[in-house]
Amino acid sequence: MTFETKSFFREVQLNFLKSLILVLILSGALPVVAQEMLGIVNSNYAGISGSMINPAVTVTSPFYIDVNIMAADVFAENNYVYMAKNEYRFSRFFSKNPVFPTHGTDNNLIVYDYYNTKDKKAYVNVRVLGPSFAVSVGRHSFGFVSGARVVSSTRNVPYEIAKFGIEQLAYPPQYDINYVDNRHIYSAELAWAEIGFNYSYVIKQNSLDYWAAGITIKDLKGYGGGYLYAKNIDYIVLDHDTLIVHNMNAEAGFSLPLNYQANTVEQNPLFRGKGVGFDLGVIYQKKKRYVRTERFNSLCAQNYIPYQYKIGVSLLDIGRVRFTQNAEKLVFDNVATYWPGITHTNYSNINDLTTMLSNQFYGDPTQLIQGNEIKIALPTALSIQADVNYYKNWYVNGTFVYPLQISKSGLIRPVLLALTPRYETAMFEASLPLSLYDWTKPHIGLSARFRGFFVGTEKLSAFFHFTDFTGIDFYFGLKFSLRKGNCRNSPASTCGYDEYKKFVKAKK
Repeated sequence: MTFETKSFFREVQLNFLKSLILVLILSGALPVVAQEMLGIVNSNYAGISGSMINPAVTVTSPFYIDVNIMAADVFAENNYVYMAKNEYRFSRFFSKNPVFPTHGTDNNLIVYDYYNTKDKKAYVNVRVLGPSFAVSVGRHSFGFVSGARVVSSTRNVPYEIAKFGIEQLAYPPQYDINYVDNRHIYSAELAWAEIGFNYSYVIKQNSLDYWAAGITIKDLKGYGGGYLYAKNIDYIVLDHDTLIVHNMNAEAGFSLPLNYQANTVEQNPLFRGKGVGFDLGVIYQKKKRYVRTERFNSLCAQNYIPYQYKIGVSLLDIGRVRFTQNAEKLVFDNVATYWPGITHTNYSNINDLTTMLSNQFYGDPTQLIQGNEIKIALPTALSIQADVNYYKNWYVNGTFVYPLQISKSGLIRPVLLALTPRYETAMFEASLPLSLYDWTKPHIGLSARFRGFFVGTEKLSAFFHFTDFTGIDFYFGLKFSLRKGNCRNSPASTCGYDEYKKFVKAKK
């Protein structure tokens, strides 16, 4: 399989300015690409799926066996490009040959842009949770998780760079202006597979107090990735074809499934990077009934005692992927350049592109590439969850997720603050997530579960055209579970071993 890298990179305009915008546009404008799956991960019936928000939940689950068959989670959001609400139709995404309204100088744009002085940002999260399971044995729970993820994050992009990107430098109102951007610009993308082991344990239980802790250790296999980090840029765009960079300090890196000389896709090896990831969590529950250590004669006879409220704290996605194959690290160290004819620059492959950039900024074809290894950190975050059973089967959940940036070449998760009321039974569940995305965008969602099938969104407006389309959120899954205290062939179906002994003694 071959493709023309020249056509792919045309929008980048062969320079660092345009590279930053490529990620922004791809992350925000592609309509085919959920943040935290709030409708299911905080449910008491989440099982192993709940370990994505807190790895301690598996031992607190009402299931003694929980098997995830498959779940998928798709999220994209940005604050720059959008489809106008009067032109957007969600149904077009399911059409065989969709036709989108176009506009622009060359009638080649399907998106508009918010042109204001705010920094631009985008985030994409595509996650597939593969075959996974958890088994609870008394105070212990053992689980296995598998899945694949693609995450892209872009933050702190100055508005004028974003504008030059979408207009391909053809924006005269910004010509002949000396822009000095000293803010740190971050952009990273990572595609990887993961398999892991989950373990959670009841560390303390007495009276109505119940404490549990958990960990998920994951082996990470990197398929591909890249990053851009700019410390400062001082530049002028004279016209649509001339760029002057007075000073720039930046770093970039990539490892892709491509032959950089022949422009062919290479799938051998399938994974070019590896790493280790961790999730850590602790949960406190105030139970509705007295908690005591139970003995049981079978897994199904374990007791599950519901709670009045619970509080959880977790650290998510600690770790990184290190690429050592097909990896290149590019360093722009106090460089400057005068670049006339930038929009007419030609190249035939990625090697030609890096050589061109090196010649342009250093006057040397090899100085730009300063390493053959890159590291991309996972979207590490702190999460706090609180859940209250305020009336019968009615609950309200609060979730807070805050990014912890551990590397300049890492993914950055957006802030999330959410309140989710829900109605929950073993058979049916419905919830209404109300969330504030990245402190700026309020979202209303909806989700439902029937037995082991669930479906939901945290951004209901993306399926209609009430507002401009800036992103989408959707998730679904199918699972199979066996509940504690449900032994079909025994009177112990609704009780633990101690209660069962009393039942047998009373019968005698």
